[in-house]
Amino acid sequence: MKRAIFPLPVFILPSGYTRLRIFEPRYLDMVKESLKNDHGFVLCQYDVDSYLNVPRYGCLVDIIDFSQDQQGQLLIDVVAKSVVELTDITQDKQQLRFGQLSAPKTSLWFEQPHNLERDDSYLVTALEQLFAANLELTDLYRQTHFDDLNWVLARWLELLPISIDKKQQLAFKSDFAKIHSFLHTVINNEFS
Repeated sequence: MKRAIFPLPVFILPSGYTRLRIFEPRYLDMVKESLKNDHGFVLCQYDVDSYLNVPRYGCLVDIIDFSQDQQGQLLIDVVAKSVVELTDITQDKQQLRFGQLSAPKTSLWFEQPHNLERDDSYLVTALEQLFAANLELTDLYRQTHFDDLNWVLARWLELLPISIDKKQQLAFKSDFAKIHSFLHTVINNEFS
């Protein structure tokens, strides 16, 4: 399946939500096409070292809401449905990128079931507190899954103030044990 690609300095994993400001004509056309055909587009990291700045992985997202900001620019809320591997990257005359999408060849840590353990409770509690204190998050997230360890870890990766490159490395080049340990260390140091 071929889809439009939107490279941005944004990090998102499946079941994550984000709000995008759309103002460039090529991306306005992308949104129109996505809504007209009821299919999503790919949101990925802007990668200066990759062909047409498109990395190997991105997230297929669906538009779930739209509005305008005070300047009249389009705001869209999207939810990440799945991670996709991107190949055959092309660019049209508007410089809108497109790519062929496929499921990743290897299973990623957030696709495998993991149970919440007793020592994970502070990861959950701290994330619940962060959501409760941040009205933007509670407004944006239509569904929360604080009882799902993968969901909790993915949201922490999205929200932590670390570089997008580090987030990409943790998400796509690390296993569950490494990410779990990393987040336990960081969150325990910050919230305990």
